[in-house]
Amino acid sequence: MPLSAYAAKQPPTKENEKPVTVLVTGFGPFLSKYPKNSSWEIASTLPALIPASPDNKTPIHIHVHQEAIRVAYKTVLTLVPNLLPPANPLCPAPDIILHIGLAAGRNYFAIEQGSHGRGYGKIPDVDGQRFDDDAAESAFPASKFPEELTTSFNISDVLARWKVGLGHPAVDDGARKDKRFPDVRISTNAGNFLCGFIYYNSLAHYFEIKQDERPVVFLHVPDLSGSGDKLREGWNVTVGLIKALVESRRKLGVVDDGMRRNAGGDRGVQTDDNFA
Repeated sequence: MPLSAYAAKQPPTKENEKPVTVLVTGFGPFLSKYPKNSSWEIASTLPALIPASPDNKTPIHIHVHQEAIRVAYKTVLTLVPNLLPPANPLCPAPDIILHIGLAAGRNYFAIEQGSHGRGYGKIPDVDGQRFDDDAAESAFPASKFPEELTTSFNISDVLARWKVGLGHPAVDDGARKDKRFPDVRISTNAGNFLCGFIYYNSLAHYFEIKQDERPVVFLHVPDLSGSGDKLREGWNVTVGLIKALVESRRKLGVVDDGMRRNAGGDRGVQTDDNFA
């Protein structure tokens, strides 16, 4: 991975341009077909620092969770409250949470609008366990938590900045995808497996604390394990997303109309077992 560019001396920053800390996670293996999870292959090689530059005014500190997250409901349910502020002793506390997961059935990169609190009882995890709706009601009672939670980032603004940073034309005329640039999109289907589950857990964690501020985003990546070039592209796409998130936060903040429903598309049928 091309990390040398991020070893440069950090230039002085303008007043109020404080560094932003991004906490990143990735998943471990979950099917014999995918012994290497591309989400962790990317996360584990991200730079610790993205210095400020003319195009990215804010220095970014990246903290990657020390190990791939086991694709297990119990692991996620226990981990998230300790991973996120205020329990996490990381100092400074993370400003943005980026979960990365594998969507093996897709051939594009997608930031997920949000996730659902129910529907995780059909597919067993790597321990053979399921998380049925009764367990979900116990963990996230409907009297307290909405069935659907979305990120409070302005996801359309993030996508626009992400595309420009990756070289896409500044104006999207809706034409056929240009294969010269990575295919990046917004998705409204985080799946009904561990990807959707960790996303909802993290969103619910912030909802319980602040309700209107949920600085969490989920990135789905395709299976990139068969090609070093594809994995490098995934690395660049992820770094580009982190920059876009930080710049969007800088310009617009992270409190948006996060409770909107089905923004930008249909929920779809959540039955894909290749989300992890």
